[in-house]
Amino acid sequence: MFFKLQFLIIFNIFLEVFCVDFPNDIHRCHIGDNNCVTNEFNRVFQNFENGHIGLNLKSLDPLKIEKMDIVQGGDSPVNIVLNFTNVDFNGLRKAKVHSISGFVSNPKKMEVRLKAPVLSLIGNYKINGRVLILPIAGVGKSNMTMENIEIQLRWIGKLIEKKDKKFYNIDKFRASFDTTLFIMNFSNLFNGDRALGDNMNKFLNENWKDILNEVKPSIVTAFAKIFKNLVNNVFETFPYNELFI
Repeated sequence: MFFKLQFLIIFNIFLEVFCVDFPNDIHRCHIGDNNCVTNEFNRVFQNFENGHIGLNLKSLDPLKIEKMDIVQGGDSPVNIVLNFTNVDFNGLRKAKVHSISGFVSNPKKMEVRLKAPVLSLIGNYKINGRVLILPIAGVGKSNMTMENIEIQLRWIGKLIEKKDKKFYNIDKFRASFDTTLFIMNFSNLFNGDRALGDNMNKFLNENWKDILNEVKPSIVTAFAKIFKNLVNNVFETFPYNELFI
């Protein structure tokens, strides 16, 4: 009897550790119902900006980013090393998913497209290098804001067996985006020289299109890491079929 009781205790602990009930406040859709999945994406963005423990989602707005780097070198007219730390990624609460695909019974390629009126990255920065014709250097607080931004997220993966259940595993993740305005502000440029700093910020914003064209690949890489972590948290928590009705 003692050994039977021990077995039951251990088995219950196993269930608590490895089995997660799907949260009741999240609506599950039928597999392949793109409209339903789109609506649920939007409901999560709009109603759970502080995160959702049951979905294994941390805060969405602001989304906390410990470290993010933009490195642009070579023959580019923008040649910089820009390091961000302790960044708040703001604006996802007002993002709206308008297109999804690939959420089928045997998923491989998936895609999500979303738009947001404003997304901003606010945090600590360190920059060194050259922008177009001017040198730039500084350490301080930064704000990079994009208006009317459209983001496309695409990933490739497959179902793998784990704990006798099938989980979706991402192999490759890509991101791209377009925006109608890119605003930059860096405090304490050039060791706090106010005149030089103000002129540099003005120069950056007057030439944002040329600058963004050069640093966009690095920003895209950073976005891919940010959103991959969000998507992975859900896929790693629940077997794929349990995400749907």
